[in-house]
Amino acid sequence: MKKITVFALLCAALLALAGCGGSEDPGCRDDVAAADIAEQVCTALGKDDMVAMDDTYLQNAMQLDSSEFSDYAVMVNSKGANIDEFGIFKAGDSGVSAAEEAVRGYLQFRLDTWMPEYMPEELPKLENAGVRVCGNYVMYAILSDSEAETAFSEFESALEA
Repeated sequence: MKKITVFALLCAALLALAGCGGSEDPGCRDDVAAADIAEQVCTALGKDDMVAMDDTYLQNAMQLDSSEFSDYAVMVNSKGANIDEFGIFKAGDSGVSAAEEAVRGYLQFRLDTWMPEYMPEELPKLENAGVRVCGNYVMYAILSDSEAETAFSEFESALEA
C-alpha cells in the first residue's frame, strides 16, 4: 500500500510541475525580434527573394488575428514559381499553446484549400510543412525538407539562451 501511495504522490508531483511550467523552454531566449530571426533564417537559406507580410496578409490570406501575437514575421517568396514560406510568431497573452494551435490551423487551412492542378510539384512542401516551438516562439516552414531543416536549425540557434 505504501508503494502505491508513494507512486501516486510522485505522479501528482510530476503532473503539477509539468503544469506549472507551461510550454516555455528555459533554454530559449524571450527577447529576440521575430524579424531578426526571420532575417537570420533567410540568410542561412540564401534567399533574398522573400518579403515580409503585414497585418492585412495575416488577416485575409492566413485568417489569423495579429493581436493574438506579441510579435511576428511571415516571409513569402516574391519571385519565381514556388510556395516557399515561413513564419515566426511570439506568443501573446493567450500563450504559446494558442499560438501553436493558430499556426497549425493555418497550415490545415492551406491544405484544405489547395487546388491539385495548381503547381502539383509544390504540394509536398505543404504536406510536409513543419512547426517548431522554442520558448514563447512558434515557427512554421513551408519549404523543401532540407530547407526546412536549415530554417528550424537557425530558428533554434537564434533563440539559444
